[in-house]
Amino acid sequence: MGHQLDRSRDGLRQGGSGISALAPRKGALCGCFAEDMWAYLDCFSGASGNMFLGALLDVGVPESVFRDTIAAMGLEDVEIETSIVSKHGIAARYVQVHHPEQQVHRHLDDIIEIIEGSQLDLVVRQKASEAFRRLAGAEAKAHGTSVEEVHFHEVGAIDAIVDVVCTMAGFHHLGVDRVQSSPVHLGTGFINVAHGTMPVPVPATMNLLAGVPTYSQGINAELVTPTGAALLTTLASSFGTLPAGRLLNVGYGAGTRELPIPNLLRLVLVEPASCNRNLWQMDEISILECSLDDHNPELIPPLMQRLLKRGALDAYVQDITMKGGRPAIVLTVLCSPEMQESMAEIVFRETTTLGIRTDRRLRYILPRESICVSVAQQSIGVKVARLGDEVITVAPEYRDCLLVAEKTKLSLREIYDRAKAAARAALTLDMD
Repeated sequence: MGHQLDRSRDGLRQGGSGISALAPRKGALCGCFAEDMWAYLDCFSGASGNMFLGALLDVGVPESVFRDTIAAMGLEDVEIETSIVSKHGIAARYVQVHHPEQQVHRHLDDIIEIIEGSQLDLVVRQKASEAFRRLAGAEAKAHGTSVEEVHFHEVGAIDAIVDVVCTMAGFHHLGVDRVQSSPVHLGTGFINVAHGTMPVPVPATMNLLAGVPTYSQGINAELVTPTGAALLTTLASSFGTLPAGRLLNVGYGAGTRELPIPNLLRLVLVEPASCNRNLWQMDEISILECSLDDHNPELIPPLMQRLLKRGALDAYVQDITMKGGRPAIVLTVLCSPEMQESMAEIVFRETTTLGIRTDRRLRYILPRESICVSVAQQSIGVKVARLGDEVITVAPEYRDCLLVAEKTKLSLREIYDRAKAAARAALTLDMD
């Protein structure tokens, strides 16, 4: 089982799509010091509300956090029962929610009123409300109705309230700075619900997972529930591989069914490689790529300039040979994930491509700064990168050097060498 945590419950703020801390916290975790902590959801068997709760307990969130959360919402006669189970030989926590049978069908406003009327921390209420609004929107789209008319009978109103709000309270208690997820394993087949027989994943789940990397390996079961999908898309700021860093703790939350694969959600706590103690930082970038065999090459330079002006981190082309021996180029654009759609629109508008391949990658980044030096009484910008306290890259700006070379009639190489020497001299003086 996961190690017990004793982390202060600092105030949190919302960051991107995840939950982010106001300030770094320092505390004992698995006997290790950790400045920052990320949570990674490994959805190799999908996700459901009770799987979230079990995984949180297994990494050390006390049961009292969930019980206090239920009490704060004034949910009478609602209790949770936890147990240790084994799925294909892997020990995990299983959580059941017990409550009296209720015939009432709660609407979104009723649930938001319960959440907002509690004394829970603001960020917990905000994230729980966001998850239910996502869920109501997905259900409304699936059934061709309005958000106001959606009633949470199929989800199970009390179960869903406990699953969603206690999950948000659990992540708040951990104090994680960011939540990421793997691609999500979907089930297949059909299930019977109040509306009749539906395909798996059910329409509401599919609506919630729009834009999320998913896959299916033919497991004949509903692996991702609407509640699980709402929690995933509310908490996770990105989807991809396990982030680089120091593994701190792992917990497993069990689903109800016995499947051909372990019916578990794995929660991994990681100290990311971007912590201050490391010599570099890390971020995530989007990569857009397309092959062009019928595009006018004269239009490539202005296209690249437009992409860079609109916020691309880089853009470049490579020569390739396509089927039939046709010469072509591959256009590659690097950008931040939030810029991906706008970059794709530019590529579609400005090229002949009919499709764009996308990927997301983590990258290491050296801390950098820009300084100005004077060469031949002209100003030149210089990029400086450091590895710890050591300056390892000094790169004069090409365009600045070119302009100064044209003005002074000195060679471009001379200007470049002088700018680099001046920068190193200035950096040495600064360190003295």
